[in-house]
Amino acid sequence: MILTMKRHASRPDSGSLQFKLRVPADVVERVRSRVVTVELPGTATDPACPVSFRLGEFAKTSLRTRDAATADTRRLVIIATLSKLYAAVRNGPAPLNQRQIVALSGEVYRHLIAEHGDDAGTPQEWESWKALLRAAAEGRIPGAPTIPVHGRTDERIAADLLFGEDDLTETINALPADYDSTALRQRVGQLAFWVLGRHGIEIDSETHLRLLQQIARAALEAGWRLKRMASGDYRPDPAAERFPAFQDRTAGVTLTEIFDRWAKETKPAPSTLATWTGILASFRGHLKHDDARRVTDQDVVAWKDSRIAAGRALKTVADSDLACLKTLFRYAKANRLLTTNPVEGVRVTVKRKAGARMLGYSDTDVARLLDLASRETHPARRWLPWLAALTGARIGELAALWGTSVIEKDGVVGIEIAPSPDGSTLKNEGSERFVPLHPEIIRQGFVTWAKAKGRAPLFYAKPAKANAEGRHPSKGTSNHLASWIRQQGFTNVRIAPAHGLRHFFKTTASLIGIADSVADALQGHADQSSSGTYRHVKTVQMADAIARFPVPTLAPEADGSMPALGG
Repeated sequence: MILTMKRHASRPDSGSLQFKLRVPADVVERVRSRVVTVELPGTATDPACPVSFRLGEFAKTSLRTRDAATADTRRLVIIATLSKLYAAVRNGPAPLNQRQIVALSGEVYRHLIAEHGDDAGTPQEWESWKALLRAAAEGRIPGAPTIPVHGRTDERIAADLLFGEDDLTETINALPADYDSTALRQRVGQLAFWVLGRHGIEIDSETHLRLLQQIARAALEAGWRLKRMASGDYRPDPAAERFPAFQDRTAGVTLTEIFDRWAKETKPAPSTLATWTGILASFRGHLKHDDARRVTDQDVVAWKDSRIAAGRALKTVADSDLACLKTLFRYAKANRLLTTNPVEGVRVTVKRKAGARMLGYSDTDVARLLDLASRETHPARRWLPWLAALTGARIGELAALWGTSVIEKDGVVGIEIAPSPDGSTLKNEGSERFVPLHPEIIRQGFVTWAKAKGRAPLFYAKPAKANAEGRHPSKGTSNHLASWIRQQGFTNVRIAPAHGLRHFFKTTASLIGIADSVADALQGHADQSSSGTYRHVKTVQMADAIARFPVPTLAPEADGSMPALGG
């Protein structure tokens, strides 16, 4: 049984929120001293990161964040990992054949290359690393330093103490193979527990030794490749082709496998990936297992009801929680992974209440916001309100712009809204578009400033790293702008700080006679009607509409003061 806690734990010597949960009594002795490694998902405020901790009476570790929302998501991921481990221990050892053992060792091989390949260090480091690994695998030394799942230690000192400074190969060959498997278990034991934990597998001692031997072989091959990388040789390793993909023939398809396949195929936005990871972790925690074929419609309803009972907003349960499960189970059924969809027909009744619909800013509010922005030097505060108000674009689209996004098309200067060079995403296919710039924005110098940036982001400091997980850095810019707008006194909860400008644009466009089709094209709204699929709005039409769009300005009151905020 997984116990819940009302708030995150803390430590007096750390500012980060902590995870602390008692290990269930029925498995505590069987998992005591087990090292668990969990990949914590990234968010707008905190990058993804791994944590490793040793189990005792409690599972305890830092959540590596001060943000409560991030901590909530990470806590669910850790609980899901622990639930999978405890379930495997309760179910007992699973049989693994030779192909499966080699496949698991291949996952370790690929992990080691991914972990160390970008910054491989020196060839001498990997000489020592391989020497200790081979000596441990062959039983030539009584003990060996552990290879951690993440990071690496300086093992040259240990190698020098054991083998001296002579030729390592000759020295190790001269040592008798008199010892048992203790050094092997120490050397690659954490890697074995890591890869078994990924699949929620518990194995018997004989199978475990066979796995350790294959992991040692794979790790030695990884050491050879990393040594070449440290010398500047990044050619592919033919040895990597020997590892098959792991196929679990002992159980049905898991929820985790469905999620991983769906994510690999659809490549969702990092923010969606992080959010849905937490949702799926909650669902697995409720089920107490990961077997997708065992899920019933009663399970889904009970979980939905528990989310509502915990105080989660009905709209969030409907549009986020159930949407996640519906998407994954539809995918699984369509790809013949499952024959039924237990989420089909399950829904939340969300009654729309009067006084809750989101609104847009008034002309006066927009004029005040643009006036405040004009006095700012921070790029996001200075330009994003103007761009949002006079293009109608989503703030996330604008926050991800680069200097190269400012282009000229058909003789019109504008911005190209598309996935950024460092991997930002758009809401849908129709979001990719060209939007002419308002003459006032050009007059204020935005184009000159943006082009000076060249091939670099306009509103965040550093491009995202290749294949980086977690939310795109432009999300942090969007959040920063929303906080700043609220701080300026725009506190009406029915007007989203930045998105309210999108409402304002659509309303104003209608008032001045801009055709809905042109406004939709400017804002990236898809027209799904039969006639809309044939309509293609020209650049000149959009440029004319933008040029006619009025810029709200502040008019002083009779007493000379500025008008009060209406929003």
